[in-house]
Amino acid sequence: MKHQKYREKLIFLMVAGAIGIIFLVIGSYQTIEFMDSPVFCGRLCHQVMYPEYTTHQTSPHSSVTCAECHVGRGADYMVRSKLSGLPLVFVTILGTYDRPIPTPVKNLRPARDICEECHRPGKFSGDVVRVHTTYLSDEQNTKKVDTRILRVGGGELGIAHDIHRHIDGRLWYLPMDEKRQEIGWIGIENAKGELVAEYIDRDKSAELIHTEDQRIENDKRLLDCMDCHTRVTHIFRSPEELIDEAFIQGKMDSSIPFIKREGLKALDPANPSLAQAVARVEAIREFYAASYPDIYVSHGRLIEAAIEELKEIARLTTFPDMKVDWNTYIDNIGHQKSPGCFRCHGKLVAITGDTKGQVLSASCEKCHYSAASN
Repeated sequence: MKHQKYREKLIFLMVAGAIGIIFLVIGSYQTIEFMDSPVFCGRLCHQVMYPEYTTHQTSPHSSVTCAECHVGRGADYMVRSKLSGLPLVFVTILGTYDRPIPTPVKNLRPARDICEECHRPGKFSGDVVRVHTTYLSDEQNTKKVDTRILRVGGGELGIAHDIHRHIDGRLWYLPMDEKRQEIGWIGIENAKGELVAEYIDRDKSAELIHTEDQRIENDKRLLDCMDCHTRVTHIFRSPEELIDEAFIQGKMDSSIPFIKREGLKALDPANPSLAQAVARVEAIREFYAASYPDIYVSHGRLIEAAIEELKEIARLTTFPDMKVDWNTYIDNIGHQKSPGCFRCHGKLVAITGDTKGQVLSASCEKCHYSAASN
């Protein structure tokens, strides 16, 4: 009888312990999952990341968690990311972090390990139509449409062409500055890993070719998605871009005279605080009441809707605490906001291969052509 009681107690303790372990595992998993969520990274813990969190919510990757891109799969990278993040806890507590956060981030996992989980580099896209709609800041908010065909191309190793040929195989490059905007050398390998072509910046050729410190070999980087698609998620767009988008989506009515001009006057350049930005947007009512009293009455609801949308645009563009606005970060896609393609094209000269002595083409037609403009 006595042994029976001991057995019952032992069984009870084993069952209770097993249940406790199960709850501990579930709780730990949920805790880790929450710590990897955008809410935790952007608001609860990392206030420093609030601008990135805000832009993530309206980005093409808004349904992808921070950890899926910044950590990726595998327990080893998860542990490594948590350990590397420990020093950041202290600078966050002390408020000694950089403002703005410097880029590029040097310890990111290679894009080929992350982006290619969803985006297949060998996919052939061919020519892709892009319709770019903008509006002038005149009284009519005049609409302008530019239609271009992008030669995206792509394809499998060895046969890829056009823009996405850059990630077809192994293209190495040597950045000469911290921002990777000055490129001194590129080397192209074939499927066997043999270097078949090299291009170099003529102004730096003596420094790179005859140097004894083997800078090319030591500092070269393998080109990946992020070298061109620099801002694929944390995209800081200007008030002008966001106002144009609001017109396109019907969130603002372009029939309101000068609404784009007044919106830009309120939001560009960036305001010292979000409160001041909102106050300047609110003042737009006074402009219409004084300058367009009839329209202020007849279009009252449309004007109010526009003001509310401009407040949202203010929220998406005003980050004074982190000293961030739409001009802060480099975006190398294309060549509108940064050198982009022209870091290499039109600048580097072939020193080996079939095109030896020729400048790497910078012809517009290599990447896009216009279908119609008006």
